[in-house]
Amino acid sequence: MTQKKGQTPDASDLRQRAEARLKGRQKEEAAASSEADARRLVHELEVHQVELEMQNEELQAARADLEAGLAGYTDLYDFAPVGYVTLDRDGTILQANLTVTRFLGRERSRLVGARLGFFVSTEHVLAFNVFLKKVFESQGKEACEVALTTQESTSFWVHIEATASNEGKLECRAVLVDISERRGIEAAREESERHYHEAAEALREADRNRTQFLAMLSHELRNPLAPIKNSLYILDRAVAGGDQAKRAQAVIARQVEQFSRIIDDLLDTTRILSGKVQLKLKLLDLNEVVRQTVEDHRSVFEQNGVHLEASLAARPVVVKADWARMAQVVGNLLTNAAKFTERGGNTRVSVGRDGMGGAEIHVADTGMGMSPEILGRLFEPFTQADRTLDRSRGGIGLGLALVKGFVELHRGEVSAHSAGPGQGAELIVRLPLDIVQDVAKTEDKTEPSTAERRPRRVLIIEDNVDAADCLREALELNDHEVEAASTGPEGLEKAHRFKPDVVLCDIGLPGMDGYEVARAFRSDEALKGIFLVALSGYAGTKDLERAADAGFHRHLAKPLSIERLEDLLANVPYRPHRPHSKPARPQSS
Repeated sequence: MTQKKGQTPDASDLRQRAEARLKGRQKEEAAASSEADARRLVHELEVHQVELEMQNEELQAARADLEAGLAGYTDLYDFAPVGYVTLDRDGTILQANLTVTRFLGRERSRLVGARLGFFVSTEHVLAFNVFLKKVFESQGKEACEVALTTQESTSFWVHIEATASNEGKLECRAVLVDISERRGIEAAREESERHYHEAAEALREADRNRTQFLAMLSHELRNPLAPIKNSLYILDRAVAGGDQAKRAQAVIARQVEQFSRIIDDLLDTTRILSGKVQLKLKLLDLNEVVRQTVEDHRSVFEQNGVHLEASLAARPVVVKADWARMAQVVGNLLTNAAKFTERGGNTRVSVGRDGMGGAEIHVADTGMGMSPEILGRLFEPFTQADRTLDRSRGGIGLGLALVKGFVELHRGEVSAHSAGPGQGAELIVRLPLDIVQDVAKTEDKTEPSTAERRPRRVLIIEDNVDAADCLREALELNDHEVEAASTGPEGLEKAHRFKPDVVLCDIGLPGMDGYEVARAFRSDEALKGIFLVALSGYAGTKDLERAADAGFHRHLAKPLSIERLEDLLANVPYRPHRPHSKPARPQSS
């Protein structure tokens, strides 16, 4: 309502106007409040936006950390020094790190989907399958060690530990560790232990052989003593030159020969083992060696009641060999056959060619034969087929060992065959042939000297009074003029007075030994032309060299053979005052 000029507004009008103003203020206040709310909301939105941006940055940093961790884990997984694989129940490879690919020599793309059992060595496949089954059945950790084979067919050992898991599907995670080096060390240790046990057993066997050998040697050395002592007793009481005396002398001669044979076998075995045997090689006909050796041993077979037959080749069988050593080889084979063949049995010796450029000597007997155990060790030193307490067959088990040693020195070989105990035996020696057109070119063995045997003046220097007296009497029986001295100085004094042609000097003299005596002779103008002969129980290469250096012309091994000494004396030149020059190495006899 419009108020007229001059009129007083009534209450209704005032109220209306008040309400209008109130509404206006309310609208203004509402608008102001909305604007404030809007500003507040904008502020809150801005704060939220900042918070979200910070959270996003944090999430991005966390993601980067996770990605970096994943990359590090992948590197650790792939380049770990051990292999990691995930397998299903059949052993199919679901995952594998790069170490496994290096182990097996395959790319990962070709490895995943293949079965790990395919790479397990054949002999370990069963054990690997059992291991895999136990892993899935127990749901726990299991381990095994197997050999894997790479694509290049090389093998190595791995230790596998696997744990089963059931995360949606049944599978297991396995760790493969290369233990080839450890297994190699263990194998080397086991091999060393095996060698140690073998060496220990060999030492025990050697000790048993040594004990057995000493027992055999004692037996063999004692056996001749009784007949020698008994024969000496008879000689003291029997008529000189009578039948009893002759039989006693024959017994002593045989037993002394037995002593000499044992000692020679021992020395020869030592020389062979130390490589000090020197062969005197010549072209010779094996027919002749066998023929003469058979004749030398025929009496032994006759005494034992064994028939001996020799079958020689139709034409010469020429070899380059040492006559004495080959005769020793054949002699030892014949002795062995005579010893182990019963009375009434047979032994056959034959010579021939083997058709392959070699020569053969066969010695076959119908004797006691040998078991496979004995055959395997027949040519070892101290091996004896006769193990009885009475040792009725005799010997110390060196004969066939010497055969083997001498034959091998001639570039040959020896073998033995027997069908078994009681079935006889055959021993075969094979030698390389040296074919020549004319057998007349072959050189015979060294025969006894045909030089004129004349009395000599001999000085013996020997501290063993019995040995010196026996040697002097033996030489005097052959018309030599002999003097004896028991020491080096005494020998030098007697040499000035006696003026001997030959001096036989023992090496092992007390005080002034034989080498010093020889040097004293060579430095004395009046004595240096005398022929010096060394006497010693040692006859190795070094012993001969030392004797030559001291001034000896010859070297004779004990026990001394009078026949050999007589041959030597017959060949000593008569030049008692010839000037001395250092002699060549003396030969051992």
